[in-house]
Parts: sequence; structure tokens; C-alpha cells
Amino acid sequence: MTAPATSNWSPPPCWYEPEFTPKQFSDYINSHYTSAQSAWAQMASDYGANDYHKGDKGGWYQLVTPDISKADACAALDPWKWIAPDQPSTPDIPTVDPKTLAGLAFNRTILPKPDITLRPIAQNQLVNLDTEIAFDKALPKVWVTASLDNPAFGIHVAATTTAVPVRLTVDAGTQYADPQSCTYDLKASGGKYSVNTKDAGCNVTYDKASPNGGYPLKASVVWEVTWTPSADPDGPPSAPGLPNGQSSKQFQVTVREDQTVNR
Repeated sequence: MTAPATSNWSPPPCWYEPEFTPKQFSDYINSHYTSAQSAWAQMASDYGANDYHKGDKGGWYQLVTPDISKADACAALDPWKWIAPDQPSTPDIPTVDPKTLAGLAFNRTILPKPDITLRPIAQNQLVNLDTEIAFDKALPKVWVTASLDNPAFGIHVAATTTAVPVRLTVDAGTQYADPQSCTYDLKASGGKYSVNTKDAGCNVTYDKASPNGGYPLKASVVWEVTWTPSADPDGPPSAPGLPNGQSSKQFQVTVREDQTVNR
């Protein structure tokens, strides 16, 4: 599994995640209190004005900025925020949600490259002969779960991103082929996906011998990506969806003329 999912999704620049109960936050702030002139003294004054919300329902959330280069977009937000139960996410108080976790899982999804065999083999392609494709190993669906758990708050947020291989496209890598590319729907069998193009209506066919180094035939698989707000990869998909993924593998193919002697 070496090909990352292609994505035009990027996470929000920052969000709040649950970190401390009122007592834990009080202990945390005051354990860093060294003098009345320290920054921690000012935080103790600001955040402890109402005794850190001790006795209230909710918790202290920490601002998380996954990409420090985007920190300026969150400069106006407090590093800590008291958030009550079921308080909705707003631009001023963006909290992590399943959609954000789904996107983070998507960016960590690794898609297998297509493990295929060419017939004839890549080193012995022939002019005017179909290039048939078969999978050595069928592709499985892949999934990644991202979750946020904080038992002290009774919080469990999870999302699972699932990618299913659906189409294979083969590109000849040269204009000297007819057709120059073919696309096949992958078929499911035993929970995995593959194709055999022996009897397909389309197979790349080279019409000119290759130069030194051969032609760069490219096989690409499109993966349909869905997400569900749970740790179950088979859970019902949610909207809005995520972009398709793609994994590719290149083969250098040597194409020669079939020399025959007529008598």
C-alpha cells in the first residue's frame, strides 16, 4: 500500500478538542503559576474568574492547529475555551466533528497500486496484438478510522473513510496505439475487486514498434470514497461525500514487429 489518495480536501485551520475537567484545568494552570508577573498568573486570573466553572456541566477545550503555517487564521481565538454540553460549533468556537475526522482519515488513507500482469508480457509486446490485462492480486477495499475519545467528558466522536476500487484505466503511453486507452469496470468477488480483459471489447493495441526504453504504459485505478460517522467501515455513507482517490502503476513495455517468413 504505497499510493496516497488524491485529495482536494484540507482540514479546517484549527478547532477545539476536550482536554480538562474544571478541577484538572485549575490544577494545570496553577501548577505553572510561578509569580504574579508570569503569563500563567494572567491566565489564572482570566480563566479562574468564575473558579474554572467548577460544578458546571461541560469542560475546558484546547485549541488545536494541525498545520502551524495556518496559525494566523486562528490567532484571534483563545488557546482554551470553556464549552458547555451540546454547545454548537461556530466560527468563534469551532469544535471537532465527524466530518473533520473523516477528512483527516481520508488524508491518511493509503491506496494499493494495481498489481497487474500484461499478456503478452511487458518485455515482449507485439505490434497489432491486443494487450490484455489481468490482476495478479485482487484489490481490497481500504478504510481508516479517526476518533476522539475523552471518557471524562463522556465524549466519543469517530468517523471512518472507506475507499472501494471501481474502475481501471490503461493508457498506452504513446500515440502509436489504437485504441490509446481503455477503461474497465472492476468486478467484485469474495470482497475484492479485479478484472480480466481477455474477452473485453477494448484492449490497447500498439501499431508501431517501440524505441529504446519502450513505451510507458500506465494503469490507474479510481477509488470511490465514502465516510460514515462511526468506527464501522460498513456504516451508512454520509453527505457531503469526499473526492475519489486514485492509485497508479507504470510499466515500460517493449513492442516489436512479429517477423515472419513467407515461402
